Amino acid sequence: MAIFYYNPSPYGIASLNGAKQEAAKLGVQLDAFDANNDPQLQSTQIQDAITTGKYKGFWVWGLNDVALTPIINKALAAGIKVASADYTWGPLSAQNSLVGDPKLVTTVGQSIGAESTNLEAAMNAACTKQVGSGHCNIAFLPGLANYPTDTVRENAMTAYYKGKPNYTFTILPPGMYDQTASQKVAQTYFTANKNVNVFATFGDQMAAGAVTAMKLVGGYTPGKTIAVIGYGGAAEAVDQVKSGAWYATLGLYPASESRVGIAALNDALAGKPTPNVVNIINPATHPAIIDAAYLKSHPDFAPDWTLTGAAPSP
Repeated sequence: MAIFYYNPSPYGIASLNGAKQEAAKLGVQLDAFDANNDPQLQSTQIQDAITTGKYKGFWVWGLNDVALTPIINKALAAGIKVASADYTWGPLSAQNSLVGDPKLVTTVGQSIGAESTNLEAAMNAACTKQVGSGHCNIAFLPGLANYPTDTVRENAMTAYYKGKPNYTFTILPPGMYDQTASQKVAQTYFTANKNVNVFATFGDQMAAGAVTAMKLVGGYTPGKTIAVIGYGGAAEAVDQVKSGAWYATLGLYPASESRVGIAALNDALAGKPTPNVVNIINPATHPAIIDAAYLKSHPDFAPDWTLTGAAPSP
């Protein structure tokens, strides 16, 4: 089999490691291809992998599903089983709900529409904690400028808060899914804005950068004067929620998705039935919102990955 993953970020490495673990367990030879956030490179990697004729299964973390579709169709025509990770395979118009593609073995991930709704729920609850029924100022740090899935979620949240006079929802310049870049953006913003009640973002690493900025700027104490919401469910973020410094983080599960995807491909190759879509969100083990209440009621919760790329502690 081959895994085609996004990039060498901690999230990408976690997706790779989950695939390696499952492949080793099943006795599957797995080759890995890192696209380093380059959709064209990923297209070339998949095309070249088809040409070799050596692969029976592809596990794809697609950077541009629309552009990849003709190439994936070539793989299917060559008899290669394909499974996709994270989101519904296809254009942005199909992303609000997690839907399986009947041509693929399975799609494993979660719905973008639900991600927006879950963020809104977490931000609203944090506002209630900070200001009760008063006016709440929310600062939101996105990841990449004009990145399609980011844009879908940003637009949904902006529309949601537009009709709610008790909230001010401000989107900052992008943090590039990078801790240092996020620190710079947040430092500029918090220097000029002293009345923010809730800070949220699309990435735990970006939340960590923003918290450093808050400390440098002064006037903000995470967990007291401002509620911080990350996104990722990384081990470090979960620790911050446990300590009370962060209000919540939202769950992403790259290693678990890969384990499910590789297992499904292996079953399909053995002629066994597989679910065409798997929502990785499960309240018992893979929650959408990880806050203090959840951790108190689920003390054995195990994060799926870390911001350093190292395996989480058992």
